Amino acid sequence: MSFAFRTFRRAARPLLVGWLLLPVVARADWQRDDRTLTWKQGDKTVWSFSFDPSRGKVFFDPLTLNGGPSLTNFRPVDHPHHYALWFSWKYINHTNYWEEQVGPGISAGKTSWTAPVIETKPDGSATISLALTYTSRAAGRIDLVEYREIAVSAPAADGSYRIDWKASFMAGFDGALLDRTPMPGEPKGAVNGGYAGFSIRLAAPPLAISCLSTEKVITEWPGSRSRPNAPAVATNFSEGGKDVGAVALLSDPKNAGEQAPWYLINQGEMRFMCAAILAPKPRQIEAGGQFELNYRVVLSPVGWTPATLAAAHTAWMKPGK
Repeated sequence: MSFAFRTFRRAARPLLVGWLLLPVVARADWQRDDRTLTWKQGDKTVWSFSFDPSRGKVFFDPLTLNGGPSLTNFRPVDHPHHYALWFSWKYINHTNYWEEQVGPGISAGKTSWTAPVIETKPDGSATISLALTYTSRAAGRIDLVEYREIAVSAPAADGSYRIDWKASFMAGFDGALLDRTPMPGEPKGAVNGGYAGFSIRLAAPPLAISCLSTEKVITEWPGSRSRPNAPAVATNFSEGGKDVGAVALLSDPKNAGEQAPWYLINQGEMRFMCAAILAPKPRQIEAGGQFELNYRVVLSPVGWTPATLAAAHTAWMKPGK
């Protein structure tokens, strides 16, 4: 069986082994081509990762629990540069890598990548490694290079799983000024200032949501925004009063401190969470300078509480995890 397509099947009916009755487990399939990797259970997609070179970014969409409704929103009409679960800088050396001003999928700053090295396992886990280059189209200048490692865990018995996202960056010959829209209170500051980096555009209504951090449930949304400082944030989804899944973003303290800055929006169909590491201030990286970012995404069928979210972050930070 080729590396490009691996399939495994589990028993479709219970099997009697001695006195042990094994539970029914849905068939699971890996599907891969030169643009996507998808993990399915029967005819239902659990998650899909796109590395299509014709797209502006690499991304995950959909992300589901047990093949239920997608918890992500890909390229919505209001912000077609939102790629579900993805990473993008805002400005590098004053070049915009976030919005797509040049054309659909085309930003002034070009994000390109090598064909990924992908390993899948029969238990539903996968590792994805790829190198990315950030280039100013106008200047023909490489602003930044990145090596990214993504590890998706096998699903637990309840369908929950993790995505560990690690990135190592190195600035180009001119260095890299990492910047964002000015924050409220700064010169030319805006209510939407500060976003850049690891982000997720969340599913729109009719799914209902509630958002929280490790500190509290978020109930105040001035300007439909919230800017918690916490180790992690999460969104719980429900439909008809019933949980349909929850997604949490966890930040390694090495990224931006123990109380990392976040930028959340809850405004109609605009639901968004961003690990806004540049919100406190822009970062200047010297020529050849290096730094790393490390995040974990956890998909759960049960809604998070501040306590369970804090416990998940603590467990992640234990040595060997």
